[in-house]
Amino acid sequence: MKLITSFNINESNLSTLSNFRQFSIEGEKDAEFMLQVVNSSQEFYNFSSKSFTAAFTSENNLTVKMKSGIYNGSIKFPANASGDVYTVLILTGASEDTELGIGYGKNSYSTSITQVGDSTLTFTPLSATSSKYDSMPSNITSVGSPGTFNATKSLNWDLLGQQSDANGFGLRLIRQPIDTDWYFQTTEVISSNPLGDAVSNNTVIVSDLTDIGTGMELVYHKSTTAPAATTVITAINQSTKTITFSTNTAFEDGETMTLRAKGSSVIQKAIGANIDFSNFNASTTSATSAELTKTVREAASDNNIALNGTYGISGGGFVTMSGAGMKNTGGNAVQVVAPGEGDGSVLTEESQSIQEGTRIYFTGSTLTISVVNTFTINSHPSANKTIYLNLDNFITPGISGS
Repeated sequence: MKLITSFNINESNLSTLSNFRQFSIEGEKDAEFMLQVVNSSQEFYNFSSKSFTAAFTSENNLTVKMKSGIYNGSIKFPANASGDVYTVLILTGASEDTELGIGYGKNSYSTSITQVGDSTLTFTPLSATSSKYDSMPSNITSVGSPGTFNATKSLNWDLLGQQSDANGFGLRLIRQPIDTDWYFQTTEVISSNPLGDAVSNNTVIVSDLTDIGTGMELVYHKSTTAPAATTVITAINQSTKTITFSTNTAFEDGETMTLRAKGSSVIQKAIGANIDFSNFNASTTSATSAELTKTVREAASDNNIALNGTYGISGGGFVTMSGAGMKNTGGNAVQVVAPGEGDGSVLTEESQSIQEGTRIYFTGSTLTISVVNTFTINSHPSANKTIYLNLDNFITPGISGS
């Protein structure tokens, strides 16, 4: 009896591009086998044309009688943006003189190779105070393979403040956006709290660990209830599906957690996407505040200055003014804004003496903040995901000051 002792092929995931995979079969001289490859559509690989065909012919079988102790060959997997699953099957065929020494059967052995389809990454700005903004800029998208992928994306977003009496107090750029302002977010239902329902504990058991990784922050543990202190995932037990957090929380069975992966490294742990946001850091100018100017509507000799419009100006002492005739040596911050599109006024700390038509420059708030930079996508996740830029971390809406 002749013996086939091993079958070797790279079983790691295929990219969506066309790929050749080498294989080797080891066994005794004169051992006979037959090789077949079939895709999820039940199409068989034609070893002559190196393609998958619906019609089955003898060329869909690779029949070999080994001339030595090893047989080497290759299989060409086609490009497929949607992905596929391929089954590679080795059979002893009609030979009664050959057995397989691999797997569980003496006459057949199979393994599968997955081709992971392209996924779409979507990058979008997000704010909890969306009413303070005009329409958000268009999302940036990238379509690519979870395998090796390298693309640099240019981001050029103009974030526009709302122009209305209710919300037209401008946008204040507090700092530059950084890596951890980018985040991925997911939800997961708590199967059980090991210490008991609603008992303070730092572990929970869930039914699914998809898109969950260490370093993720617990945003809510009871639908919309935030934890008392910053709480992050410190460990994950894959076999028991147990998540360990950095602090104790009164986790309730059946409640929904919201988890957030902030920054490149934690995002990669969660969804497998390798995205380089290193260009976003405190020492790099990624966001700029457009200059805001208004003209004086009526001559003023006190601290109540009538303007030809106030949208974009914040009260509360955050915004300073400069212009011809302005008292620039003392306190001239805007304290209160009485809003208006073609009218309105601002109340400053000190009295001013300004002529009608004077152009006034405001520093500290604006109608437009531009975010311009690049980031690199080194690999995509296995499924479509959205990555958010948290505007609230570095932009604060202005206030009336009253």
